[in-house]
Amino acid sequence: MTGYLLIAGPEFDLDYRRIDAAAQRNPGGPEAVLRRQVLRAMLDLANGRSDGHHGLGYEPGKGDLRDCVTEYVRSDPQYKADHRLVFREMAPGAPDGPPRRELLAIRHRRGSNNVYAHVCARLGRQMFDRQPGLDRFDGMTGGNRAERQAELDVRRAIAHAWDGQQPLRSSRPLTVGGPRAPAGGGTAVARERPRGARAGATGWPERG
Repeated sequence: MTGYLLIAGPEFDLDYRRIDAAAQRNPGGPEAVLRRQVLRAMLDLANGRSDGHHGLGYEPGKGDLRDCVTEYVRSDPQYKADHRLVFREMAPGAPDGPPRRELLAIRHRRGSNNVYAHVCARLGRQMFDRQPGLDRFDGMTGGNRAERQAELDVRRAIAHAWDGQQPLRSSRPLTVGGPRAPAGGGTAVARERPRGARAGATGWPERG
């Protein structure tokens, strides 16, 4: 399996910290289950055990996310997945580096303030506009598991070959799986700080 470098911006960090804080308040409830599932999804994306569930598309009023992939995350194993983790495939940032996966959002899938609305906002995309260059991801419809995987493989190859697939300026490498620094157990999620940057209130670099 191919290993991937996870990168993310401060908005994704806030998504995770919101989930983490809710899990700490209710360690025996669905909030803690959701945190475990989110961490598992992130680790699976990092080590290549998962390529996501399916590629996204364009729909007027919901935005153009044809270069994005969604992973299903559930807060209750007995019910359908109610959260989505959305990411983008990217070529290595250095000649000898691993391919990258940019985590964009992890939020509830439904409602007017759902994960896809947040992804569009974070990418600076209007909800009714098609994005230049994303036509290269057209012509894929998904279907059963094997068909979805074949589509994900094609999308990944397209994204890695396209110079236009670049991360947000605020994205930094993300480390998942270390021990939590404060008391309370769980697993840490930390993003590398640029040299000379000060840590903000969330522990992530402050914007200049």
